[in-house]
Amino acid sequence: MRATFISLLAVAAMAMVGCESESGSYNSTAPSVQQRSQLALQEMQSKDAHLQDMINNSVGYVIFPEVGKGALGVGGAGGSGVLYRNGQPVGTVTMSQLSLGPQVGGETYSELIVFQNEKALNRLMNDSLEFGAQASASVVKAGAAAGTQFDHGVAVFLLPKGGLMAGASISGQKFNYHGDSNINNNSGT
Repeated sequence: MRATFISLLAVAAMAMVGCESESGSYNSTAPSVQQRSQLALQEMQSKDAHLQDMINNSVGYVIFPEVGKGALGVGGAGGSGVLYRNGQPVGTVTMSQLSLGPQVGGETYSELIVFQNEKALNRLMNDSLEFGAQASASVVKAGAAAGTQFDHGVAVFLLPKGGLMAGASISGQKFNYHGDSNINNNSGT
């Protein structure tokens, strides 16, 4: 049993390393995290035009262009994104997630978190935003934003990009905000 647990931890560690390498070093011609974030947002908005209305009526949002997730019982995920306040980039955000439970596979997706009010946005900027077991996200598709309600001032949208995973969720996600000096950094961190 101990060997199985250690194997599961090793798989989770490899998943996290894979996630980190996605947001790791880039060559000088690679798009910045800000450019990739804008492309991901445009792709989401092309699938659901109502997202723009939600963003226009919010105080801010963070977009993660690519979150990598892998699991075999123990799961891990991570990604880097850009925080926009009143439509202007103000810093980068890193997300990490560790989860236990019935899950297997790997996937990548884009994630958009919209903040309804200053209180919710400040939780992110103070590194106190994390999603508990009851957290949920809407999959981006036509009309999804129109029917989405804010939960504690936050609405979350996911756009699958590749892979297949059973038991995918946003529970256990934790966020770290980094000021504006990192926005145009090609490393994505």
